[in-house]
Amino acid sequence: MNWLVIVNKKAGGSSAGKLWSSTELSLKKTGISFTAKFTEAPAQTRLLASNAVNLGFGGIIVFGGDGTVSDAAAAVSPMDKKPLLAFLPAGSGNDWIRSVGFNPATIDSCIKAIASQNTRLVDAGICKWPGGSRFFLNSAGVGFDALVLERALISRRFLPLGRLNYLLTLAVSALFPPHWRATFFCDGIPFYKGDYLTLTTGVGKYSGGGMQLSPLSISDDGLLDSVILSPVSFFTIAKNITKIFDGTLHKAKWATSAQGSVIRIEPARGSSLVLELDGEIVIHITNSDYIELISRPNDLRVIIPPVV
Repeated sequence: MNWLVIVNKKAGGSSAGKLWSSTELSLKKTGISFTAKFTEAPAQTRLLASNAVNLGFGGIIVFGGDGTVSDAAAAVSPMDKKPLLAFLPAGSGNDWIRSVGFNPATIDSCIKAIASQNTRLVDAGICKWPGGSRFFLNSAGVGFDALVLERALISRRFLPLGRLNYLLTLAVSALFPPHWRATFFCDGIPFYKGDYLTLTTGVGKYSGGGMQLSPLSISDDGLLDSVILSPVSFFTIAKNITKIFDGTLHKAKWATSAQGSVIRIEPARGSSLVLELDGEIVIHITNSDYIELISRPNDLRVIIPPVV
């Protein structure tokens, strides 16, 4: 198979640029046939991915972070004839690749998997709101999750600390945690109404650099997994911080979970809504608008670790 490698040297706070030469050499030594194209913007990534099949490539390898692979997947998703998708982790989070089985995720392990061409169909999602829609590959966040991300993206311009930047922003934001009000539906049935701290809905279980905010997510079961946290204090957040990483967050008494094909959020009148998809702030909703998160089962064929 001939692969198109989409290379984002700016991923991981530009640390990816230092890794590309050795990665390129490893691909050649493994005997993988490829052509590398460089990207500097999401629109360029999507354009490269959308043209891959017409240019004769059977697969796309993304060298970059979660944002780059999400952009490539967004271009591949609507195609009738979809190229195979693979990932070489060079970002700061690399959450999606963990969710499909590479844990720990290393460039060497991914190159070996590409060479073996062991594949699986995985799910994705579509987010819809009045007047718009957007693809997401791994996770969607509403409330505190999105607020922390928004603040972290701003602070990253001044403190380029990678994952630590996110954790510091999370800690500071938790000192005075805000809350919002909404009604949440799973496949048309209300499952939570009132004040909430945050909602994470996952196709995959990992987000935010290894956090398990939707720990029951399985990337190929056709369902979205949602976890809502009720408003809690800073001390409660601090005391239960390990639950964010060990896969037990949904068991907390102030957590409510649901699994289904469609998750709908209707903010209370006068309340706002901040939405992030795959680590990117997408939209601020006010008044009584809604968003729907819709599963796309078996949407993409991807490289997964070889069967041992």
